[in-house]
Amino acid sequence: MSNKTSLAHCVWLNDADIAILAETQSTVVHNPLSNLRLGSGIAPILKYRQAGVNVTFGCDGASSNDSQDLLEAIKMGSILHNVTDSDYQNWITPRQAVEMASLGGAKGLNIADKLGSLTVGKQADLVLYDLTNLSLLPRTDPIGLLVLGRPTNVVDSAWVNGKQIVADGKVTTINVDELREELFNRSQWETKRKSETVAQIEAHYRTVMGL
Repeated sequence: MSNKTSLAHCVWLNDADIAILAETQSTVVHNPLSNLRLGSGIAPILKYRQAGVNVTFGCDGASSNDSQDLLEAIKMGSILHNVTDSDYQNWITPRQAVEMASLGGAKGLNIADKLGSLTVGKQADLVLYDLTNLSLLPRTDPIGLLVLGRPTNVVDSAWVNGKQIVADGKVTTINVDELREELFNRSQWETKRKSETVAQIEAHYRTVMGL
C-alpha cells in the first residue's frame, strides 16, 4: 500500500487497518449511498479523517446506486456521520466536503499536482454553477447551499482540461436528446421485477450475514 492506493467503501476496517492507511497515505473512497442502498455498512469517515487518512467521495456504479449524482453523494457523505459524534466541531463542513471531493479525489489518483484545486499550472478543470437558480435561493452561503441543499440543473458551464463541455447549461459534446431517446428505447418500466439470481444466492447471503 502507498499514496497510490485507493480503497472503496472501507466499512469494516479496525483501528489497525486505519493506522496502516494513515501511515501509507492511502485514500478511502466513501460511497455512502451505495453502502446504504445495499445495507453493507457505514464507513466511520470522521474516525478516518481524525487519523489523518485522505478521504474522498464516490457514487459507485449504477447497479448499486440508482443515481450518479456526486453532489448527492457529497451531501449524504458529509452529514451521515454527525450522529456518531456529539461534538459538532468534528463534523465535516461544506467547504471541507468540497475539498475532500476535489483535492482529496486528485490525491487518491496520485495526480494532485495536476488536478484538484484552482492553482496556476494545474489543468483547467472548472465547473461554474448558476447561483441565481431557484434551487440555490434564497441567498445564504453558496457553498453550503451547493452541498447541503438540493440543487437541480444548476451547472451553467464546465471545462475539462481547458475544453468546454457544458455551455449555458447544455452539454456540447453529445446529443442529449438522442441519448435520452436511446436510453428510453433500450429500457422498460418494471414495477414487479425480481432478479432471477436471487434464489440462487439468497441461502449463501443469509449464511454470510448471520440471518
